[in-house]
Amino acid sequence: MEYYFLNKEKISPDNKLITIDGFQYKHLAIVLRKKIGDIINITDGNLNIYEARIDKISKSEMICEIIQSRYNLYEPDLSITLYISPLRNSDRFEFAIEKCVELGVKSIIPVITERTLLKSGINIAKTERINRIIESAVGQSQRCYLPKFENSLSFMELIDHSECKLNKIVLYEFSENNDKELKYKFEKELCIFVGPEGGFSDAEIELLKLNNWIEYSLGKRKFRAETAAIVAVYDFVNKLYI
Repeated sequence: MEYYFLNKEKISPDNKLITIDGFQYKHLAIVLRKKIGDIINITDGNLNIYEARIDKISKSEMICEIIQSRYNLYEPDLSITLYISPLRNSDRFEFAIEKCVELGVKSIIPVITERTLLKSGINIAKTERINRIIESAVGQSQRCYLPKFENSLSFMELIDHSECKLNKIVLYEFSENNDKELKYKFEKELCIFVGPEGGFSDAEIELLKLNNWIEYSLGKRKFRAETAAIVAVYDFVNKLYI
């Protein structure tokens, strides 16, 4: 059964009540035509899941009674941060984010590199749309953690941002490192960096290596940037932790 995301302010475990309004109310009451007595699953995006029964439907909100609550179902043990350069085709960029969320990433950070075509980064309207996509992907894949979509970083800001991170992989098509056992060497936390359509410059790769990023190739086949992100997340996380 699909999960529906609500901010924790709308959930009262002590009173065993959930109040659904706004976008989720319209989706449940108008689009899905949920009725009194129907059972739905709600998550607060912070690992809590609530099985609830719809008790009341008005013109603007839905009141549900919590039947039971559960905690941290099926979330990967490995916490993955995806650094990804915005793509010229916004549909493909959104597709990559959607699928990586379904596969288990914990946070997503856009990075403006030398060859990134969209130098302005992600504007407010686009950020709001992406957050909606993330919420939908969380519900569809029955995740109970809501990944964070962070503000864009410049390449040099990325270097500083990731300085204290221990496990860092940069996908680089010209790398000779495609050790299939590499993914078994990481525990708890991993950063993956995916570049733009034109790839990384030589200078960027050298600077990343100087800052303890491990260059890695997904193999002989050349992937689009959005495909590489999805394949990498699956390879490094879900084969081991789902």
